[in-house]
Amino acid sequence: MGPEWRLLCDGITDPHHHFAVEEALARLLDEGHSPPTLRMRQVRRAVFVGVHQDTWAEVDVDFCRANDIQIVRRANGGGAVYHDVGSFCYSAFFSRALFPQDDAELYRFFAGPAIQTCADYGVVACFQGRNDLLVRERKIYGSAQMAWYEAFVQSGTFLVNIDFEVMSRALTPPALKFADKPARSVQDRVTSLSQEVGRALDTTAVMARFADHAESMWAIRLAPGDLTAEEQDLAHELLDVKYGTDEWNLGSRRTYRLTLAQRTEEGILSLSADVDGDRIDQVRLGGDVLLSDRNVLDRLEKMLSGCDRIQAPAIVRAASLPVSTREALLRLLEKLGEEAEVPR
Repeated sequence: MGPEWRLLCDGITDPHHHFAVEEALARLLDEGHSPPTLRMRQVRRAVFVGVHQDTWAEVDVDFCRANDIQIVRRANGGGAVYHDVGSFCYSAFFSRALFPQDDAELYRFFAGPAIQTCADYGVVACFQGRNDLLVRERKIYGSAQMAWYEAFVQSGTFLVNIDFEVMSRALTPPALKFADKPARSVQDRVTSLSQEVGRALDTTAVMARFADHAESMWAIRLAPGDLTAEEQDLAHELLDVKYGTDEWNLGSRRTYRLTLAQRTEEGILSLSADVDGDRIDQVRLGGDVLLSDRNVLDRLEKMLSGCDRIQAPAIVRAASLPVSTREALLRLLEKLGEEAEVPR
């Protein structure tokens, strides 16, 4: 048998509290106070927004407010997703040294239990792109990663019995999201396990199958456990100061003079900026890019804001970015210069 991990099914269904727990576990694992953990969970109706995304552009905030759909920003990258109790998520918390594969290989490795769970129900799911499982060109599972110093978190979402109509109303993705896909809407892009098998399924039973496959395929031993007092205390603190606040979840509705976007291997990267002659006054970098370093775009925003446009490319080239994202940002800066020179 492999190393022992805690199997955590804490029953927290409030999405804000849920993500406060996620960050608390990552922090305390890094500090050596929490064990490797597989956390399985469901939440009430909610939209999870990627850490770099503009909530107001990706979500119908008014619709969500009118229909008691909570909006919460994740600490990891990727795109906005809708959740209800007809879907489930998992997060694997572990020391990065435990799995030496690179980030791309980890996406595929951790998707194994989802592929096998689909197979249990006679459904063939195939890994595609960087982080998705597709069934007949429709997404049934997606995942994201986050590094917290020495700790690493691999998270995934599995659609079992999802409310597609509400999902399509709550999410407002940009057209670029579907530019290279046959689907032209959220509802055309996704599927669920129950839809594929033609009957309603017990989501908790599907979760249990996933956990069993995770134990064998990841070569670990799962032992049911609970949140510690330290984890609960830190989660409540994070809920109060971060995940329960509009400042974190909704962000600013500030408008910029120019906004440009480019698709990369890691997802869509957007650049919004105010430009005064050769000076970049303010910059916002966003999109659904999947970057395990959660702070790299924040650091770049600060370094690019107030700099000369001629200096900006050198700042980007020195940043710790995947090649595709770096090249896309350099192209966006070039376009920014071209657009800034056009009289308005």
